[in-house]
Amino acid sequence: MSIIEIDKAGISLSVKAGFLFVKQADTETKIALDEVDCLVLNSYGAVLSNHVLSRLCELNIPLLVCANNANPVGILLANTANVYRKERIEAQLAASTVLNKNLWQRIIKAKLLNQAKVLADSGKKFIDIKTLAAKVKSGDEGNAEAIGARFYWQRLLGSSFRRDPDLPGINAYLNYGYAVLRAAFCRNISACGLIPEIGIHHHNASNPFCLADDLMEPYRPFVDKIVYALSLEGTSELNPELKRRLISVLDYPVVINKANYHLRYGITYSVQRLVEAYNLKKPCLAYPDV
Repeated sequence: MSIIEIDKAGISLSVKAGFLFVKQADTETKIALDEVDCLVLNSYGAVLSNHVLSRLCELNIPLLVCANNANPVGILLANTANVYRKERIEAQLAASTVLNKNLWQRIIKAKLLNQAKVLADSGKKFIDIKTLAAKVKSGDEGNAEAIGARFYWQRLLGSSFRRDPDLPGINAYLNYGYAVLRAAFCRNISACGLIPEIGIHHHNASNPFCLADDLMEPYRPFVDKIVYALSLEGTSELNPELKRRLISVLDYPVVINKANYHLRYGITYSVQRLVEAYNLKKPCLAYPDV
C-alpha cells in the first residue's frame, strides 16, 4: 500500500479499469487503485474529474487536500456502506461522559509513554514523562498532556523550538507527517461506520475530524521520531524525498498481541478497539507497542 502525492502543476488524474493514471506532459504513470492508501493533493494546478472523486469514494481512498506549509485543509471521505453503521453510530452517540473521560485517559497515557520512548531512543531524559503517564487521571484532569508537552518538545528539538503549524522548517515536517496519520485514521473510522465529527475529547465545531484527532494522539510520536532524525541532518525544505520518509511512518514496526505488524495495521486495530469500547461501554481502547 502507498500514499500518492500530487505536488506539481500541470498534472491530470484519471481512472480506468482499476488504475489511477497520473499524467504530466508526455509522461503517464499507472498505479493500481487497490494499492493506494491515500491521495494527497498538494498542488494548485492539478486537474481531476468527478469520476476520479467518485471512484476514490467508492474504494474508500481519502483525498487529502493541503495548503501552505503542508497544512491539511480538507479531506474527502467515503460515505461507507458499512452494514453495522446505524448501530455503531447509535453506540457512539450514546457514549457516556464517564466512558469518554476514561477513553481520553488511556489515549493520553499511551501518548506520554510513546513520547518517553522517543526521548529514550534519542538519548534524552525521559523518566519523568514516563512517570507522569502513570499519573494521568480520568479525562486528563490536571492536564498531564500539556505538562509533558512542555518538556518533550524542548528536549527533543531544542529549547528554541516552538510548535506552530504556520511556521516553516520542522513544523512543516510535523504538519505533513501528522496529515498522513490523520488521513489513515479517517479512512478506518469511515470504514468502521463511525462519525468522524464526534470526538472523544475534541469538540471543535469547525473540525470535521475530531475523532481522528483524538485517536491519533499516541501515534504522533512515531512522526516525531522521524522528524527528529531529519532535524539532525540539517535539512530545511520539505522536498519529495523528505515527504517519502515521513510517509514511511505507516510502515513503522509495531507489536500487537505479541505479533509483528506495520503501524498502518495498528491504526486499524485501535479504531476497531474503539468500536468494541462503544459496544461494551467499557474503555477497552488499546494501542500497539513500539
